[in-house]
Amino acid sequence: MAAYNRPTEATYTVHENVTVDTSDNEDHTFCGIMFPIKCKDLLPLDHIVIKSVAVRGALGPLTVWVSNEDGGNGRNQVQLDPRHWTKLYEKTHKYSKHSYVELVFDQPIRMRPGQVKCLYIHSTLPNDEAIVYDNSYYGMSSKRYDDEKLTIMTGRAHVSPEIFGQNPIWGWGNAWRDRREFVGRLEYGTVYRLWNPQVQTKFGGNFQDCARVLSLCQRRWESPFSMLPDECIYYILNMCRWDWFEDDCDTMKQRRQREKKRIREKEQQESEQREAESEAVGPEAVATNVAAEEHTATGCNRHSMDTDDDGGDDEEFVDDDEEEDEEEEDEEDDVDSEAAWSDDEDQYHNAPIQSFTFQNIDSDEEEANDDDSDNEMETARNAWVRRNFARIQVLRALAAMEDGEQRPRTASCSTPFKVALLLLVGTVAVGLVLSGGYL
Repeated sequence: MAAYNRPTEATYTVHENVTVDTSDNEDHTFCGIMFPIKCKDLLPLDHIVIKSVAVRGALGPLTVWVSNEDGGNGRNQVQLDPRHWTKLYEKTHKYSKHSYVELVFDQPIRMRPGQVKCLYIHSTLPNDEAIVYDNSYYGMSSKRYDDEKLTIMTGRAHVSPEIFGQNPIWGWGNAWRDRREFVGRLEYGTVYRLWNPQVQTKFGGNFQDCARVLSLCQRRWESPFSMLPDECIYYILNMCRWDWFEDDCDTMKQRRQREKKRIREKEQQESEQREAESEAVGPEAVATNVAAEEHTATGCNRHSMDTDDDGGDDEEFVDDDEEEDEEEEDEEDDVDSEAAWSDDEDQYHNAPIQSFTFQNIDSDEEEANDDDSDNEMETARNAWVRRNFARIQVLRALAAMEDGEQRPRTASCSTPFKVALLLLVGTVAVGLVLSGGYL
């Protein structure tokens, strides 16, 4: 019976063509662009399928790659090595600087909600006009494009004609440029999740209310629904799309906020319970437990030492050179992850970078806190003006005095008057700072 074998995902795919419209000044073209894509966990999605990408430029021999894992075991980091990537496309294209050329993947990219994958588009054309991209300035959002299903984030440009190459086209320095933006189109399809009792919390508030109402009606003998078994009610809800009961992105965001609130309350209750249990246990019992743990650890260490002495075959020795190599690799990875999103300018003279570290942001929380972020930036800007107002005015006065001394003295002021004017400007500036005023 169909009611007992309900599907968990839709058998159809909703196709959407996403165009990333940007303030493209066409001031950046080079060999490649690498950027992260995140499948959002807002709507009840089963997965999305990315089928093609479109770019423009001089093009030439193009290849498209996708990262194998989700940012390297949760570190939001992908190694810049072909072994950690899968090639999706390879073909040579003609010059197309003003119109997009679609690159249809041999194997579509399938992404689950919450998953992040990096896309790498590269051309081996031996010049700096292969692929058009844009620049991302400091203070801008890390989101290049954002909708209710996916987010395209700030990426990194590649200035080497070699795939994953570490040598730029001019032969020295760093081959990667941070804070660069994807310019083009992305086509993807959406496969929605179907309702089942175990995924009730993933649907909107209106859908959940209707599911509860149907269940309540089925329990009333005067209702026609009372003649239907539970499986039939489940089957009816399973055939309804997630937005059948007028749920939208706003209701889904409210649902997610309630879910996060429940999780926080549960964690708080567990922490309070642990604290209460620790306070209930007396200090003598705690000391006894600590002594017992130390005794157990000592016994285990003694047993392991005896075991090593008895059987020499169990011991493994590692050469010092191998240990040093592993330590150097770990240090390189740490340096790359720390420097990838620094506030300094691009260090083009640095050694080659071995990994791509990106920011895995929560787009929904960022949208909810946009106003707060703007207020914080405005407050910080005003505080900076208050701190530096006096210094700026003094420097301006000194510069004006220097300019006046260099000009021909036709009607110049006397030196005592200049000193008095400078003291007056400094006094006024200090007074404004102390009173909290600013320009």
